[in-house]
Amino acid sequence: MVVYDGDMASSRVTASIRTAWFIAIASLKKGSRSTAALLIFILALSFINLMFISGILSGFTHGIVQNLVNTYTSHITIDPQEVPRPKMYIPNQEDLRARIAAVPGVVATARHYALSGVISYDKDKKGIYKTVSAPVIGVDPAQERKVTTIANYMVDGSYLDGLKNNEIVLGAGLTGGYGLPEATDLGGVRAGDKVTVAYSNGIVHTYTVKGIYLVVIGSVANLAFISSREAESILSEYDKASKILVRADFSRSPLATIKANIEQIVPKLRVRTYKQLLALIGPILDAFDLISYIVTVISIIVAAITLFVLIYINALSKRRQIGVLRAIGINENIIIFSYVIQSLFYVICGVLLGMVIVFFVLEPYFRAHPIKLPIGDIVLVYTTTRVWGGIISLLVAGVLAGLIPAYLVAREEILKSIWG
Repeated sequence: MVVYDGDMASSRVTASIRTAWFIAIASLKKGSRSTAALLIFILALSFINLMFISGILSGFTHGIVQNLVNTYTSHITIDPQEVPRPKMYIPNQEDLRARIAAVPGVVATARHYALSGVISYDKDKKGIYKTVSAPVIGVDPAQERKVTTIANYMVDGSYLDGLKNNEIVLGAGLTGGYGLPEATDLGGVRAGDKVTVAYSNGIVHTYTVKGIYLVVIGSVANLAFISSREAESILSEYDKASKILVRADFSRSPLATIKANIEQIVPKLRVRTYKQLLALIGPILDAFDLISYIVTVISIIVAAITLFVLIYINALSKRRQIGVLRAIGINENIIIFSYVIQSLFYVICGVLLGMVIVFFVLEPYFRAHPIKLPIGDIVLVYTTTRVWGGIISLLVAGVLAGLIPAYLVAREEILKSIWG
C-alpha cells in the first residue's frame, strides 16, 4: 500500500526551488557584467519603445478628442425638444442653465444661437465680392470662454469681448490663408476688414472682423461667431438657445452621473455626451488603437527574440556545467527553472529601468513641452491597463525566452553536454 506524503512532496518542491535559485544566482554572479548590462539596456529600450509609441498614439487620439470637446461639442450638449413635437429653441435658457450649473460636476454652461448665412467680402473695394456660406453662432463671450477654448486659437485680432452688435469672429477656413489647403473661401480676410452677412431670413448686416481663429479639425474651422444679442435681434427671439453646452469636471462626478442628473432637470430635451457626438470619428480612433496594438506586439516580439538569443547563447556556453550538474543528480527541470529565473531577473531590471526613463524623464518632459499641432497639444497618455499589459507581456516573453533555450540545452545527453 502506497501512502502519499504531502509534507514530503512539499519539501521536495521547496528544495528544488532553492536549488534552482542558488544555481541562478551563482550563474548571474559569475556571468559577464557587461553582457548583463547590455541585455538589461536592450530590454529597457524595448519597454521604452513599447510605452513611447503607444503613449504618443494614445496622446494623438486623446488630443483630437480633447480639441473637439474644447472647441465644438463640450462635454455635454443639450438640444431642443424633438418629441412629441420638434422645437427650434430651448426656452427660458437663463433659468435652465442656472439649474444645470447646480448639478455636481458641472463647471460652466454656455448657450448658442444657430444661424446660417452667406458672407461676402470685397477685398479690393472694386465691387467684386467673394462669398461663402457658413454657420453663424451667436454666443455670450464671457460664458463661452468658460466652456470652449476658441478664444485661445486666435491668429489675427482678438475674440469677442462683449455683446457688441457690429463685430464678428471668423474661422481661418472661411477667411483663407494661414497654411490651410486652398478651398472656397473669402480670399484673404484680415482682422479689421468689413464683411457682409446675408442671413437665411433675409436680414443683411455688415460687420467688422474682430478676429480670426485657426482650428483645423472637423468643421470647426468654418464657423463664424457673433454676440447672442446680435443673434436675438436677427431672429427676433429672447432668452432662448439653439443649444446649451456644458463643461464638466469628472473628478467631482462621472460623466454618466452628470448626464443622468441633467436629464432629470430637462426630461423633454435631448441630452448627449461628447462620446455620443463624436461617434462618427470612432473608426479613426480605432485605427490608431490598432496601430498602437501592432507596434506593441512587435516590440514584445523583438524583446522576446533578443532575450531568447542571449539566453540560448548563455546556455550553450555553459553546456559542460549543465552536463556536470545533471551528472551529479540535479534534475533537468531545476536547471531549466534556474534559467527562467535568470531571464526574469533581466526582464525585471530592464522594465524597472525603462519605467524610470518613461515616467520620470519622458512623460514629465512632454507634459512640460507638448508637441504643438493645430489639432491640439500632443503628450504621452497612458492608462493603468496599458502599462500593466506591457509589463506582464514582457514578463511572459521573458519566461518563454528563458524556458525554451534552457529546455533545448538541458535535454541533451549528459555525455554530449560534458564533451561540448
